[in-house]
Amino acid sequence: MKKLFYTLYMLSGFAAYAQPGVTKLDAASGPTSSYPLHITPFADKVMFYANNGKGWELFQVQPPLGPSMVLDINPLTASSIDLYFNNPLAVLGTKLYFTANNGASGYELFSYNGATLPAIAIDIELGGDGASPDNYTVLGSKLYFRARSAGYGYELWEYNPAGNTATRLTDINPGNDSSITGNMVAFANRIIFTADSGSGNVELWEYDPLTSNTSMLMDINPGLAPSNPQNLTVMNGNLYFTADDGTYGRELWMYNGITVQRLTDHAPGSLSGFPSYKMPIMAFMNGKIYFNGRDTNSRYHIYTYDPATTNITQVAKTNDTNTSDPTWLTPYGGKLYFNAYNDTTGFELWMLDGNVATQVFDLCNTASGSQPSMLTPVGDDLYFRANECNGTGDEIFRYNYKTASVNNVKFDGEVTVFPNPAGSMATLQLTLNSAERLGVQVTDITGRVVYNVAISQYTQGTHNIALPVQDFAKGNYVYTIYNEAGRRYATGKLTVN
Repeated sequence: MKKLFYTLYMLSGFAAYAQPGVTKLDAASGPTSSYPLHITPFADKVMFYANNGKGWELFQVQPPLGPSMVLDINPLTASSIDLYFNNPLAVLGTKLYFTANNGASGYELFSYNGATLPAIAIDIELGGDGASPDNYTVLGSKLYFRARSAGYGYELWEYNPAGNTATRLTDINPGNDSSITGNMVAFANRIIFTADSGSGNVELWEYDPLTSNTSMLMDINPGLAPSNPQNLTVMNGNLYFTADDGTYGRELWMYNGITVQRLTDHAPGSLSGFPSYKMPIMAFMNGKIYFNGRDTNSRYHIYTYDPATTNITQVAKTNDTNTSDPTWLTPYGGKLYFNAYNDTTGFELWMLDGNVATQVFDLCNTASGSQPSMLTPVGDDLYFRANECNGTGDEIFRYNYKTASVNNVKFDGEVTVFPNPAGSMATLQLTLNSAERLGVQVTDITGRVVYNVAISQYTQGTHNIALPVQDFAKGNYVYTIYNEAGRRYATGKLTVN
């Protein structure tokens, strides 16, 4: 019965995983990377784009089931999805909206209600050329996005599901040239976006649906030079973003619905205090803005900005000798989770609790790390994309902090494995501060137990436990120290050459 359950479990698209609290959701089984993108919660599902080896399509995860393709929208070609679009999934009312090509209309607006098959919502640019809508943003009962049309290029559009109508709202850069460059959010009952009026001066603009007025908020970098606003994030009732005014470099700015102002000069002079990244580098938590900022050695670590006092404080770094470069800053479970660099493990998932940064796990036993991205909280779960460096490529993973915390308790001692990597034999060394009954388990990357040391009584002091790695296949393994209650005390990675 247990064997049957394990077989069904693997066939469902899950992979039992040795890392505490982690489940692998493999949309492309085997060595093929599904490279999931744009993870978006929708009703009781989690939606994303993925490639199952036959092209890019819309996929979904509906717990407790594994990932599945919703529909091969254009079966005559390799893919119906184009990866160049930004923010191509949006939830409005009871439907998910996204961009796809059915082979007849070009890239257009599609919808999915979670029950019936996806279908084209509206054909904006008739004739098969496609309007290629993207940067979807919801405001009220309508969907806003940029789309292209003959004679106008990319401009701001509005879709009204009630009447199934799509309307072009702007012509900021007259003629065939595009104006909308993306970075679109809803704020203060307006649509805020970046645009170029034709001179290359990319600045922050707004559209007011009540008045139908479109205007530049501020020429942050005066003249023809662009300030290139990025990381538009609504936090604590204000809109925060990074921009380069040509004098102070890229710094933190705020728009409160009335005025635009620069808040920081984090790196003195013309140096940029913030990196020029499109992925999230800011988050609001506990009354403060956490951000990826430059230190005096031009290394990037986590800082906080306190809007009440305007104080900037470095709170944590995951690397003492190099940059941490934290990205995808995401509040989850009352803590701040993020992707950061460490000289030993590369880019992995970290958690900030107060001012203490802790690596959550190590999925990849290489210097590059698993590169977790697209962190998306859904209830008690955190979905993300990562590469565990075992030849299966980038896939979706799900982490649950409650499961991880239940399975881990404080370990009153130290554990090391040497040599690591190992060849014919390895030694697990336990140094205990007090006597305890403990067991040892070694699992492969699928969670299969390959070696087990039964619960035994260990006295205070140092104990050496031989691991017969000569019987293991080459690859990566996880060793776990556990107590009689079955709770994990400590885990680590072991590589067998």
